[in-house]
Amino acid sequence: MVYRVLFLTIALFIGISGTSFSQIRLPDVTGPIVQKLPVFIPDLSSVGPSNPKGREFVEVLRNDLQNAALFDVSSGGATIGNHNNINFQAIFDAGVDYLIAGQYQTVGNKIKFAVQLYNVKEERPILGRSYVATPGRVREAAHKFADLAMKQITGKEGFFTAKIAFVLGSRSKRNLFLMDYDGFNKRQLTRHNSLLMSPDCSPDGRQIIFNSDKVWDQDLYIITLGSKIKERRLTRAFKLEQSAEWSPSSKQLAFSANGDIYVSGISGKGARNLTRSHSIDVSPAWSPDGSKIAFVSDRSGNPQIYVMNSNGSGLRRITSSGYNTDPSWSPNRDVNKIAFVRVEGGANIYTIDPSGGGEQRLTFSGGRNENPAWSPDGYYIAFSSSRAGAKDIYLMYVNGENQVRLSQGGGKTFPTWCK
Repeated sequence: MVYRVLFLTIALFIGISGTSFSQIRLPDVTGPIVQKLPVFIPDLSSVGPSNPKGREFVEVLRNDLQNAALFDVSSGGATIGNHNNINFQAIFDAGVDYLIAGQYQTVGNKIKFAVQLYNVKEERPILGRSYVATPGRVREAAHKFADLAMKQITGKEGFFTAKIAFVLGSRSKRNLFLMDYDGFNKRQLTRHNSLLMSPDCSPDGRQIIFNSDKVWDQDLYIITLGSKIKERRLTRAFKLEQSAEWSPSSKQLAFSANGDIYVSGISGKGARNLTRSHSIDVSPAWSPDGSKIAFVSDRSGNPQIYVMNSNGSGLRRITSSGYNTDPSWSPNRDVNKIAFVRVEGGANIYTIDPSGGGEQRLTFSGGRNENPAWSPDGYYIAFSSSRAGAKDIYLMYVNGENQVRLSQGGGKTFPTWCK
């Protein structure tokens, strides 16, 4: 009966759209996060016998918001009082702006969750959702609520339900895997056991293109995600096709072959050479509107980052020093940054404006920090790093803050986000 009352309460405000995000000013993409938003997330209370999955739900939720870099997440230091009579004053006095609280109940082999987000100062709920999940999908339910809470508080889309594909293995025995953004639920996608590199997920998250020497030389392959993985070989021209990237419209591919940049349809046919230089031009990256392409070229000596129109005209060099590789263009037009790697002793990740100004170094740790890949919302960068020894996947905010390790075990490179 208690649980039914709780769900009825949620139903009354589940459609409420709070306006709290209009009061939040997000930090400049290059500036520091001056003040994080305090969020209190106590343990969920149990209706009936406790279940470890209730604890898992709230731990995933806390971890998600902490990884977002914009929140100061706490789980103690204040009391919520009775769920039907929350002591908002005590929570506000503890310096908390937002509260996430709720209950869960185990029913057979499923767990029911009822979760609410409150504006503490206004003493009112601004978001409520209920979920019914099997034990294996509790994390997914928590990620979904974290996405909604992020949107409600900041007005910015969350990334917590996204997946990250990555390459795992030694130099010539690599395969492609997929995991939740936070490193859980790893799934093997290929069995190439080859020199597999540079995966890129399509904008709709349904396909991944990559290059592999599974047959003989480097060729492009596309896999279609689903309950059964479908794979097809895209190129057979023996031209070292590699580093392919989907256009924002999903209608074109940019890739390098024999040291030039090409653009083709998604079938790989009708490829057009955009560079035709005597240098080595590789690693194309589309602008958010598809009108420009960034790439790496050694035409001036050391590899540098260049930008050109998507038809090959208007070539401009945007980096001026060092050994620079691996450009990745944020899909968010408001962010308008290109991430890249500079090799100077080690390897570190920088961002730069498409005009060539505003260069900013993001990583300062030891080891090699490489393979930057923007999240779908364009505010976060996944990357590989050997700072702890073996290479794993890490995450950071657009300005380099809040660098956290997402995976364990080593051997992981070339992350790419899949919605």
